[in-house]
Amino acid sequence: MSDSESWTSGLINEQLRKRFENHDTAKVTNLANQSCIAANMPKKTSIVFEGKAGDNFGGLNQGSKIVLNGDAGRFVGNGMLNGEIIINGNCDEGVGHSMANGRIVIQGSVDGDAGGSMQGGELLISGSVRGDLATCMNQGSITVCGDILGDIGRMMNNGKIFVAGDFDENDNIEIKNVSPGDWKKIKSELKDNGIDSRDLDFKLITSKKLSKKEKNYEPDYHSLNDDIVLVPASLTRRPRTPGLDDLDLSLTIGSKREKPLNLTIPLLWQGNNAPSYFIWKINEKINDNIDDSNLGIIDLTATDINRRLDMKRPTDLSNIVDLLKQGSANKVPILIRIYAGDVDNDLGIIAKSGADGVILVSDKVPMEAALISSRNYKNKITILAETDKLDYNGSVKLLALGASGIFLQSKCDRNQLKEYGKQLSRTIGSLGVGKTSDLGAEHLRTTSQKTASMTGIAIAGYNSVLPMWRH
Repeated sequence: MSDSESWTSGLINEQLRKRFENHDTAKVTNLANQSCIAANMPKKTSIVFEGKAGDNFGGLNQGSKIVLNGDAGRFVGNGMLNGEIIINGNCDEGVGHSMANGRIVIQGSVDGDAGGSMQGGELLISGSVRGDLATCMNQGSITVCGDILGDIGRMMNNGKIFVAGDFDENDNIEIKNVSPGDWKKIKSELKDNGIDSRDLDFKLITSKKLSKKEKNYEPDYHSLNDDIVLVPASLTRRPRTPGLDDLDLSLTIGSKREKPLNLTIPLLWQGNNAPSYFIWKINEKINDNIDDSNLGIIDLTATDINRRLDMKRPTDLSNIVDLLKQGSANKVPILIRIYAGDVDNDLGIIAKSGADGVILVSDKVPMEAALISSRNYKNKITILAETDKLDYNGSVKLLALGASGIFLQSKCDRNQLKEYGKQLSRTIGSLGVGKTSDLGAEHLRTTSQKTASMTGIAIAGYNSVLPMWRH
């Protein structure tokens, strides 16, 4: 493959996958700063690139050997699970973010942070790091032959760091001389990568405060369900009965993907016979294989920290979405899981990111109120309301308020799922509605003025929305 300057990332990755159907090696020349190149290439393959790579080079690598003769952008090897990446040049910030295994070698310097949220594997940098090192590192090994200009080990939990250059001490780290065993391993590693170990005096750096990671934050699901009632059809609307009348409760997620997720009822669930999910949480090891998944979820809700280290600005979400798109060959729908807070603005960013939809998590903010803020985006992205209980009655209310479907956080078995689908069909039919997308706030009433003011649902008896909702 040559003359790739005018090629898109998708076309380069597509051509590589086609070649690997009959070969196990490839070479690409004239790379011109495209992002997400060589994302999740087939295992036991080898690729040599010439030129300059963009962000997320070699991301989600599961076993390919990838060599770049040139410089790379941000987040080399992002989410890497195995394999080897060698950069014969410099790279920008974020190398090794969230890597779980394998090896990354930078034969130059890193212009920014390095080794953030590392979950395992080995990172070797022959030059300096012009930023922080090993922020939120949980496992793995980092070797730096040059200087560290920023802080080392902020919120670091575990792992080993070997530094030969200058660095500033801080209260988070413990510094020791390198043991003979470690020094032998370092010299061998440096020799294998053509780095002269003479005159290098390494120090071992570990976290001073080893502790177990905090338990993930559990959202405080809050609902206005008890104050909302469904309005059954009688004469003005024709009631429908499953088995007698047509009812369409289906939901398609990712209609533009090669393998959209088609559901017979608007519910995503956990447990046996559930779809397979690729979940990428903040500062946690990836345990799923995107090749075997029906749906990718970028989870932005809090774990032991509140934000991703590969998102410095909101628009960086599009880079992560693109990495999953390229890593799955555009086959898997992608959802973003967020707290239902600044919904209108957050969904605007998600809609522009290229994601297929959002999972809204109620954390103190009532889900019903959050869905009202999301209704401007229902025709652009799939909007799933997360619940912790399998409740068909509550689900219908959420669908009427603007949800495309429901995401059940807890598990359910086949019998529960079957009964839920049966009761959901019966309830939606009783409202005089033939498909879930036709549900609206007009099919609801509320017994609470507070709920009416938050959601725009008409008050029962008054049968009209409050003046503030009359647009």
